[in-house]
This record gives sequence, structure tokens and C-alpha cells, in this order.
Amino acid sequence: MNVRELAAEKHDLTEKMVLWRAQMPSAAGGAKESLMAQYQTAVQRIEAIDNLIAKSEGPNPGARNPGSMFSTDGRLGAIAMPPVQREQSSLSMSIRQAFAHATPEEKEQLQAFTSALRGNIQAAANLVPSSDGGYLIPSLVQAAMERSYSAFNPVVQVARLFATDNGDPMTFPVLSDSDTAAQLAPAAATGADATVSGDAPPTALTGPKLGSYKVSSKPVFVNRELITDGVGGIDIITEILGALLARVIRFENSKYTKGNGTSEAEGFMTNCSTYAAGSVPIDLDIALDLVYACPALYRPQGVYMMSDTTCKYLRKIKTGISGDKQLLWADADYTKGTPLTLHGYPVYINNDMDSVNADGTFTGKSPLAFGDFKRFVVRQAEQNRPFIYRYSVPAKDGQAVILFRRSDSKLLVATAIYRLIN
Repeated sequence: MNVRELAAEKHDLTEKMVLWRAQMPSAAGGAKESLMAQYQTAVQRIEAIDNLIAKSEGPNPGARNPGSMFSTDGRLGAIAMPPVQREQSSLSMSIRQAFAHATPEEKEQLQAFTSALRGNIQAAANLVPSSDGGYLIPSLVQAAMERSYSAFNPVVQVARLFATDNGDPMTFPVLSDSDTAAQLAPAAATGADATVSGDAPPTALTGPKLGSYKVSSKPVFVNRELITDGVGGIDIITEILGALLARVIRFENSKYTKGNGTSEAEGFMTNCSTYAAGSVPIDLDIALDLVYACPALYRPQGVYMMSDTTCKYLRKIKTGISGDKQLLWADADYTKGTPLTLHGYPVYINNDMDSVNADGTFTGKSPLAFGDFKRFVVRQAEQNRPFIYRYSVPAKDGQAVILFRRSDSKLLVATAIYRLIN
């Protein structure tokens, strides 16, 4: 094996060991013994790799390689990882973890997929659809990536997701939330008839029409050297597909927040109800007023949504007593892993929303929203699977990769979500 191959093997072992060490505290019996045995074997192999690399690079065969994560006695030391790699390691590890627990069929799909990205036409031909050179990202990879980029799509985290096999226009049935039942005398007519004189469903579907707007990641060029010299197929996925999917997710969230609903997906802020607080700086009382502007029917499942800037302003509000630094909003203890809440309701950060000004004012803006986002439906065409194309770029000695996904969104009940205005 050459130095590059040894480095690749060491890289893989290092990531596996981090995973094994994280699993050890919760493992028991034979499972724990197996993890410890794998861990020790990996320690010995990495030491052997370090020695082989040292022999190939200089006259000091017993020296510890500067890039090693182990001290000379085999104990785990600090991992020497450049800043860029440190940022990327979470996604790479999540995909590797998924791969480690994948079924044989899923592993085969991933291997064929990475081979196709490298330009192996035969591998691409085994994927469906393949006649036009495009194929779906394996669900194994997509799930890991979606988790890694969850901060980019706060709306999807709380919305009602409606996945369909295709993107044909369809009507989403909606029944009235405010209608009530009726009391009948024992011998009175029930109201049941052949024409269904009450709500239109099930004889007819009434509700918003959902389509499927196509979102493009825009292509990224990959030179031949990167593909040829890259270390491992998962690293290609991490670098290339991660960047493309992140672009799509960020764009989708912006439309789910503020889209006009005619030429693009409808944002929840476009047709929701409003609460006017007047031209005053935002404060915690105004936030609570927004909650109670929302009907009681939708408050139990309600959540706040705001930008980082707005959240920071609200969290810095103090008692107002001279010299008193006590914060009024202090119901989240990050040292204990307590999730962020305000007035007992979860808070989701959405940086596609407006932010308050430095003094807390928000003239012409809507910096805060509250409501039951399950009344906001996100239609995900093709089961939300991204579709990717790889095409050759001979003039630049490489290839380009582009990703597409289709979706739409609609707010089913305008009064289910309220946004703050001045």
C-alpha cells in the first residue's frame, strides 16, 4: 500500500474509533467486549500504519507520526484535525454511522452511487431512473444529511409534512376547525342523506391546491483530480452533495417562510393572521400578547418562531432595576440540555424571518410568529428524494453535479398562525 492508501485507512479507522468510544458507555455484556476488542485492534493497526508512513518519509521509524491521534503508548490523544475538516466531520461521521448500520441492499446502493459520482457509467446504469443520466440520492444518505442540516430548515421541523410519489397538482382536503356538533331529539331526523348536505367531503374535496415547484441547487464543477485522488466515496458525498443539498434546503426554508404562493411555494407568513402591537420596542409582554391573539384551539401545539437577532434581543432584556443584571427570559438551562422555550412554548430559530432593529423596534417588519404549524402543510414530491445529475465537462477536464427537488407549501387555516406587526 502507498502512503495515500495508508492515510485513507487510518482516516477510516479513526472515525470508527470515535464512534466505538461513544457507544461504549451504553453497551453491555458481549456488545461492550466486542467494541473494546475492535477498538484495541484499531489502536494496533494505526500504530502499524504510523510506523509504515514514518519509514517511507524518513530515517526515524519509531517516531510518532505528527498526524496520529495516539501517543506512543497507544492511549487516545488529541485528534489533529484542520479547522475545515473539523467542521465537516459531523456530516461525514453521520453518514458513516448510517452506513455502519445499513442493510446489505442500502450498502450496495451507496457503493453504486459513489461509483457513479466518480464517473463509473456501469454503476450508474444499475440505478433507476438511469436512461437520462440522473438518479435519486439513496435514502440512507439523504436521511443523514437532512439531520446534519436541520438548522437550515426550522419550518419543516414543525410543519405538517405530506410526501407524495409524484408532483401532480392535487387538492388537500380541509374540514372546518370551528364547526360544532348538533343535539337531536330521540325521534328527530339525523340530517344524514344521500347528498351529504353538511361539509363537502367526502363527496367533493375542498381546500388549497398543492403543486410541486422545482428547486435547483445550481451546478458545481468538480475537477478530475479531486474525483481520482479523493479518499473514499463517503468523502465525495460529504463535500459535493452536502453543499448542494444545503443550498436547496436553505432556499426551501426561505420560501416556506415568505414565498408568495402563486409563482412559488407559499410561506406561512404570507397568509397568516396578524397582531399589531404598535410602534414600540418588542418585549416579552408583546410576545405573550401574540400568543393570546391566537385562538385557544391552536395554542396547545403552538411554537414561537423568530430569528437569532430577535431571540438575542429578547433574551437580553433585564429587570430594569439599576445595576440588576438578572435576565427576565431565563427558562432555558443549556448546561442541563433544556430546550429553548418562552412562556412555556418551544422556540425555533428561523433566520429567514425579519429581525428587530438594534433598539427593539420593528417598523414595517414581522419579527415574531406564533401558532400551530401543523396547520401549515409542506408537500414533498417524489417522497422528498433529491434527484441528481452528473455530466461531463470535457473543456475543463472534469464533471459537473447538480441537484433538484420539488415541493410546495400552503397554510390550511389562516388563524392557526399569527405574526407580529407594528
